[in-house]
Amino acid sequence: MTPLRLIDLIESGKLLFEGRVGLRRALAIQPAVSQFDMQDYSVSTSTYSWAKPPSDRHRLYLDVYNVTDFFDAETGGEVGFADHTVLADTIRPTATVLWDDRFRIQVGLIAEKAYGSQPGYDSVDPWLQLLWQPTRPLSLVFGNLDTPHYYQPALFYPTNYFEQNFDPANLPNIPQLKAIPANYFTQSTNETGAQLILKKPYEYDDLFFNYAMQDIPAHNEKFALGFVHRNRLLRFLSLNYQSHWLHYGGQFNPHPVNTRNDVAQAAGIGFSFQPLESNSLILGVRYTYLHSHLRQESVDPAVNIPTTNGHGNLLEAIARWGRLKLIYGHWRGHGYYHEGGDPMYILPVVRMGTIRWDILLSNDFNLFFETTSYFIGNNDLGYQHQAKTAFHIQASWQFSIPIIEWTSPAASPEGQPIPARWDYGI
Repeated sequence: MTPLRLIDLIESGKLLFEGRVGLRRALAIQPAVSQFDMQDYSVSTSTYSWAKPPSDRHRLYLDVYNVTDFFDAETGGEVGFADHTVLADTIRPTATVLWDDRFRIQVGLIAEKAYGSQPGYDSVDPWLQLLWQPTRPLSLVFGNLDTPHYYQPALFYPTNYFEQNFDPANLPNIPQLKAIPANYFTQSTNETGAQLILKKPYEYDDLFFNYAMQDIPAHNEKFALGFVHRNRLLRFLSLNYQSHWLHYGGQFNPHPVNTRNDVAQAAGIGFSFQPLESNSLILGVRYTYLHSHLRQESVDPAVNIPTTNGHGNLLEAIARWGRLKLIYGHWRGHGYYHEGGDPMYILPVVRMGTIRWDILLSNDFNLFFETTSYFIGNNDLGYQHQAKTAFHIQASWQFSIPIIEWTSPAASPEGQPIPARWDYGI
């Protein structure tokens, strides 16, 4: 059906956007409260704009998002960091409905297409998301979550959405990996659950719950609870706190592992200044303290892992010129480990050099290059001191095609163009 034909049907009253009241009620969804509660609520009016129901104004778009990733790790397979190369596209076409200026509904698919000796779609999953903005800086997300969460790599390695870099056949000899659940090695292009995002010019908060897997005979239940906070108090001072908890459990089916709780936290402070009084050149230092906790319970003593804690200190020196950033990091750890984090952080001493260049940066198209070299220090795990390197190139883009707008005649004059979108970009 063409947009013009749809407009004709709307104006002629053949569709129920402006249909008879009785028919509209017959096709409405079942309300969440009874008619008696509705009658009670009708006598009181909320003074908060966010508590008011959405209007009759709707806008429909076709959105297409795509992320192309090239990743190469030259690690020799040490510390369980697989030596491998990956090229993949993650594409997400969605039908998007903006319901007034506070609600967004997306329905579509998300798929990952890999290239190489076995090209094809590694995964195709449905995409369903409801986003509500009760106030402009605050967003509540239900269904598929907004990612990435901007974690420090020791807590969550950024390539986890398109590849699994941990080698299951080459696990490091550390207490936390004495025994693992059947669904330990998991990788997904998307997360599902609930999320709260606060975005201000100098503050960012991301609180989310990701329900990854159900308890079935083949594997445990698995979910994650995470929080990322970053802010800038002054021009030269920044603070951050991050937490990531992974839980395995479930009582509906017997499993070798009864429960497994893996928690990592990071807290840091950073200082920066502009020596030339120019935004082009920024120099800074950043200190981050990391702590990990793991406990695994099982009726089998060979699988049981008592409480194991670890920690570490990361000191970084940062120089940025335009969109080019150079980072030198020095890590000293003591038994630190967290699933999904950069495997190099299990080592006691690592020096890192990172180069990142954000070549193109906008809401609709991004392109960046990043490489990190790891210089392994003394350790008791038998790993040599040779340098290890990882390369990552990513191009992400989106486009949007407006389809149609429909609303009540009183809310929008006939022929009014579709206004600019209020929701954010990539």
